[in-house]
Amino acid sequence: MLTAFAAGCTSQPTPIPEPTADINALVGTMMAVTLTAIAPTPVPPTETPAPEPTATPLPPGTLLEEFGAGFTYPNDAWTEPFDAARVSVKHNYTVTAEQDYLKFTFNDPETYLYTFNTNEMPADVTMETSYLNIDTPSSEASVLCRVDAATRSRWYEFRIVHFERAAVIYYFERKEQYGDQYTKLAYAKLPVELYKDRENRLEGRCQGNTLTLTLNGQQVMSVQDTRIQSAGLVGLGGISHKKVPMTISFNYLNVVPAQ
Repeated sequence: MLTAFAAGCTSQPTPIPEPTADINALVGTMMAVTLTAIAPTPVPPTETPAPEPTATPLPPGTLLEEFGAGFTYPNDAWTEPFDAARVSVKHNYTVTAEQDYLKFTFNDPETYLYTFNTNEMPADVTMETSYLNIDTPSSEASVLCRVDAATRSRWYEFRIVHFERAAVIYYFERKEQYGDQYTKLAYAKLPVELYKDRENRLEGRCQGNTLTLTLNGQQVMSVQDTRIQSAGLVGLGGISHKKVPMTISFNYLNVVPAQ
C-alpha cells in the first residue's frame, strides 16, 4: 500500500519559460523597417549645365560699327553717298566695303562726300574713327554729329585738313548755287603728328555747347557753339583736292555717350 501511494504522488517536471522579447529591440526593428519603406529612392546626381552668358546691355547712344568681314554698303544702317558740293557737275566717286574698310574713292577733285548712320544718337556723344589715306595725304577726313535726321541739311563736323591742319565746322546747306555752306568755328595747325604711313585716330566730341576735336589721343581744339542743340545722326566724310584719284579708308566708327 505504501509503494503504490509513492508512485502516484511523484511531481511533474517544471516547464522552462519562454524568453521575454526585448521591447526596445522590437520597436527599433519596426522603425527601421518603416523608415526603409518610406525613404525616397535616391536619384543619381546630374551635371548642372553652365548658365548662358548674359550680354551686357549697351547704354543708350552707343554705336559700335566695324567695317570688317560681312559688312556691306549701303545697307539699312548706312545711307547712300551724299555729295555736298554746290556745283552742277556730277562727280565720279564710289563708297564700298572693301578689305575691312569703308572706302571712299574719289575720281574728281573738289568732291565733298558723306555717308550717315541712320540710328539717331543723343545730342551729347563722342565719336571715334580710325582712317587711312597714306597714298594721298592731301585728302580730308571727318566725323559728324547732330546731323538733322529729317533733312540732313546741317551738322557739326570735325575735320582733319590737308597741310596738317584741323577744323571744327558748322555745316548748313545754302539754297543759292554758290553759297558757302561751311562755317569754320575753329581752325588751327595740328600740335600732334599726322601719320602718313599708318592709320590716324580721329575723335569728335559734342557735349552741350562744347565741340572738341582730338587726334591720335591728343586734344587739338575746343570751341563753343549753340546753333545745334538737338539729337541727330552721326556720319563720316571725305573731301578730295586736285590730286586724284584718291581714297580714304575708315576702319570703324565708335559712338558713346559723351562724358
